[in-house]
Amino acid sequence: MPPIELNIRFPKPTQVSVHFDGDETEPLDFQTPIGPEDYADIAWYLETYASHYITDVDIDRADNIAKRLKTLGENLFLSVFADATAKRLFDRFQDTGEKRVITLYAQHPAVLSLPWELLRPPKQTYLMNEKLSIRRRYLGAGGGRTAYKVSSKDRLRVLFVVSRPSDANFINPRSDALAVMHAIKTTQANIELEFLRPATLDKLINRLENDRLPPIDILHFDGHGAFFNAAAEPNSAKHADNPLSKQAQPESNNGYLLFETADGNNDFVSAETLADALYRKKIALVVLSACQSAAMGDDALTSVAARLTHAGLPSVLAMSYSVLVRTTEHLFGEFYNALMQGQAMGAALDTARRSLNRHPERGERQCGD
Repeated sequence: MPPIELNIRFPKPTQVSVHFDGDETEPLDFQTPIGPEDYADIAWYLETYASHYITDVDIDRADNIAKRLKTLGENLFLSVFADATAKRLFDRFQDTGEKRVITLYAQHPAVLSLPWELLRPPKQTYLMNEKLSIRRRYLGAGGGRTAYKVSSKDRLRVLFVVSRPSDANFINPRSDALAVMHAIKTTQANIELEFLRPATLDKLINRLENDRLPPIDILHFDGHGAFFNAAAEPNSAKHADNPLSKQAQPESNNGYLLFETADGNNDFVSAETLADALYRKKIALVVLSACQSAAMGDDALTSVAARLTHAGLPSVLAMSYSVLVRTTEHLFGEFYNALMQGQAMGAALDTARRSLNRHPERGERQCGD
């Protein structure tokens, strides 16, 4: 039985409407309550505080940020549901008591990248703690390509793409691959892990279409994203050595993943180009892991993820922050165990998220004066 769905649509970044069970609000004004300082604090809390040597000042700052997350979640909720009609639709949705999903439709990455997982009705719990999923979809021209059905399997094969272009200003290499390997090893999941080398688009296409090798079920991309607009289209997004990439010329408000060229430099691959290759081979899940770097596009991965789902990929997970190895291990360990127990991709991810929330311990931090 499909879940009960509440739709939140953003025809433009400053306008929202709420839809449920045949009823809808009129277009409402929308203003994001999350500012640049909030994003910076969230990134610091997840990436720096969680993994670096800290002082008492850092601990105080982290405690203040953790407390403020509740307020940010409540403000984000009110930015959509303060209107009386919108709130009535939400209450009806909540009263169903069934398995529920909130789907956000937007085109602009400023909306897609908002931390919707923090949604929290005032003085209540985070919605993610309930039996409720939050999904993002790209609100583009037309309805998009219909997602294919994914059948459960006794064995899954993960293709890991670790893209490290030499001109992408990486601060430190990510250890997602090791974390996922350890998670698979410590679970009972029947999963095989394979690495793509080098991390070029041509190499990926050739691997996916090689029917002599086992088919790929999950693609895990660990690397950069980039987002371009009409005022800033880089010449580097046009390729001389990759005809597949040349077909997708840079477009306004489009997201790209940074693969490697044959000589190890940036290769900007559009979400549409990647989606076509993955759709042909019926990839069940795409995981996008952000890299902590000196020049990361904050909105890029959520934009790419939304466009991939619009193009017919059934499940896409975008991890927009660089998190602890133990966090990655826990998330994917729970996720793959849930998959092996027969849960669908979205349900397995929700199970893993709730497990992370129930087990906040991530090891000891080093403290100093």
